[in-house]
Amino acid sequence: MTDLSSKRVLLLGAETEISRAIASALAEAGAHLALVGASNDSETAFAVQRLARKLNAEVSQAIDATNEMAVRVMVRQVSKALGGLDAIVRGAPSTVEFDQFQQLLRSVSLLIRFGGRELARSGGRHLIVIQPDGSQGLGISWGPGTLVQIEGPAPQWQMTAVSVGKRRAEEVATEVVATLAAPAR
Repeated sequence: MTDLSSKRVLLLGAETEISRAIASALAEAGAHLALVGASNDSETAFAVQRLARKLNAEVSQAIDATNEMAVRVMVRQVSKALGGLDAIVRGAPSTVEFDQFQQLLRSVSLLIRFGGRELARSGGRHLIVIQPDGSQGLGISWGPGTLVQIEGPAPQWQMTAVSVGKRRAEEVATEVVATLAAPAR
């Protein structure tokens, strides 16, 4: 069994089936979790809250993940609550339409900007983005293992795309856990 008991992980988009599987796998591996819904509607908030109680997550909330201020404040609050961040995972539904994918891209962009700062402050190494099936058909994809340099003295973290493809949610979750457990490059 993988031991992630030293990892502090923010999972944004915790309301999707794939993200629930990822959250369960991370909790089973012992990670300290913050589960955040990517939409601030009441249904999402309740779903994330139920999942957080079930998994003993340390933080649960729901925000508009396309709103700059909401993402900035959430990332900072989560980092403070967990005592820093080692990883951020941006969950996604297994498939998306074009308008949903645009919202996902906006959310990822905000996580790179604000989440990257928190990863750098904490010495965190991973920003993992779940790439929905069919997104390549929209002409947009993330490259695997891209290193991103952010402003300031040499803090680096790795952005990794985990593609859903035709895989089951549990297989995607296993890949996310393995990525977080791997030694830093």
